[in-house]
Amino acid sequence: PILINLNIAGFMVMVLSGVSFLEPDSARLVAWGANFTPLTLNGQSWRLLTNCFVHAGILHLLFNMFALVYIGMLLEPLLGSLEFAVAYLLTGILASLTSLAWHDIILSVGASGAIFGMYGVFLAMLTTNFIEKNQRKSLLTSIGIFVFYNLAHGMNDNIDNAAHVGGLFSGIAIGYLYLPALKQPASRKLGNRVLITVVVLCLSAAVLICELPLP
Repeated sequence: PILINLNIAGFMVMVLSGVSFLEPDSARLVAWGANFTPLTLNGQSWRLLTNCFVHAGILHLLFNMFALVYIGMLLEPLLGSLEFAVAYLLTGILASLTSLAWHDIILSVGASGAIFGMYGVFLAMLTTNFIEKNQRKSLLTSIGIFVFYNLAHGMNDNIDNAAHVGGLFSGIAIGYLYLPALKQPASRKLGNRVLITVVVLCLSAAVLICELPLP
């Protein structure tokens, strides 16, 4: 709920400041923190995260929040709130970095990269015995349909599918890193070590990607 409220509050503040409710223009999106290649790679790396809380209109916001509510209800009880938040923020950053690495110039906004990340975390768990076998098939079908449809829809020119792919695969990786601690919930030290490992690995990957030459 905190992540959802932050996204909604951010959009409300944008609209109250004069940004279009339906179709904000590019200049306003950049001003509010969009991931824009010339700025992000020139000292404004904070845009890797802020763009995840900026949306290009009410429909964009509603679709993303619906997807976040669905995956949040399924995944947060399994992970815990802190682990869910860490995975969300890290996959959002890695999704933004994937956009920069993939495109010559990109202007990208929205929570979908981070949301794809959470679906990736859940997909990782569904490929193991962490979730009961009788639940896995239906959940895997549901999550698989969501991912396939949205990646196919993301082939449209105005959708940053690179962020979706980056979020998805980074989420899968984080899901597998989380599993050892999730299987031993009584071991707090193991959980802390896993959490620190995930943060270090993801931020190290972010630094490496930033050093790669853009295509």
